[in-house]
Amino acid sequence: MRKNQLEFTYMRGIAIIFIVLGHSIYNSGEGFPLLLENLLRGGTALFVFISGYFFHRIFYQDFDYGKFMKNKVQNVLYPFLVVSVVGLFFLCLRWFFLEQQPPSQVLLSIFYTVRNGYILYPHWYIPFIMAVFLFSPLFLWFIRCSQQMRWTLFVLSCVVAILLHRPIGNVNFIHSVVYFMPFYLIGILYSQDEHIVTRYGSILSALAMIFLVVSLVEQSYIVQHIGNYHKAPFEYNGIDWQFIQKLCLCILTLNFCEWLSGRSRLPWLVAIAEMSFAIFFIHPLFDMLIGVVTKLLRYRFPPGSAVTSVLFSAGIFTFLMVGSIITARFIKKHLGNRSRTYIGW
Repeated sequence: MRKNQLEFTYMRGIAIIFIVLGHSIYNSGEGFPLLLENLLRGGTALFVFISGYFFHRIFYQDFDYGKFMKNKVQNVLYPFLVVSVVGLFFLCLRWFFLEQQPPSQVLLSIFYTVRNGYILYPHWYIPFIMAVFLFSPLFLWFIRCSQQMRWTLFVLSCVVAILLHRPIGNVNFIHSVVYFMPFYLIGILYSQDEHIVTRYGSILSALAMIFLVVSLVEQSYIVQHIGNYHKAPFEYNGIDWQFIQKLCLCILTLNFCEWLSGRSRLPWLVAIAEMSFAIFFIHPLFDMLIGVVTKLLRYRFPPGSAVTSVLFSAGIFTFLMVGSIITARFIKKHLGNRSRTYIGW
């Protein structure tokens, strides 16, 4: 059983690129191509799929719950807390000096921000994924179920997620656990039932491509919904087409990475994959910087056409990625292995 697979290294690199692209979209709903935006949003699902795969592939055989959680606290929770403190510090500076909020209002802003469970918006993922790790005994039970039971539970979890949608503001991490569970489960299934995936790979790929196109067209041109679906847990608001699309995207992205890994080695993509968590933690700070600088300069991005929107989004993406990579490498160079505690790399 292979543990270090180049295709998953590539997939991790592509996943972080998707995530940063989704956070770089400019002129959303008012010029940026809707179908392209719906494709780029929700890249976090790829990360969850990869985590599920490696939970079975690496950790399951000799699983030690205490050791597993200690590792996740050190490499996931600690960097989250460190970057969150940095982010909160810069937010306080913005509230006090740029927005000229009085100290009492700044304290209220701190309270309303911290109570969400995260400081910088993309970091909602950390409380969620830590909860997934805490529920590891549940996934151990899932792995030990019969093959028929595993796939039945996976299908049922998909039905629940399609009707549940994501939580409002991604604040309710238990809601997120239920919604994203199918991505974690299919990652486990891809590792555990590798022989089935290999045997029916072409059929799975064809179905994934069909449902990807159907869900994208349905969401973008018929329902005309922008991005991810969010709602309260016990309300009904139709089908989450974004969930279906992202489930298919996980399969197709892995297929592409398997094809790519068999033909060439891309050092730049490997490098991005290795620092993917650092990029995830750092890039919201550069997004915040864009907002502060444009406000100080009183600059407003032009509404423009689809071409203008895509070009500005590409510029924002480049700034976020390059800034995050340079910062991560600078910290890594000066802190060495200790940087893992601060930025996850």
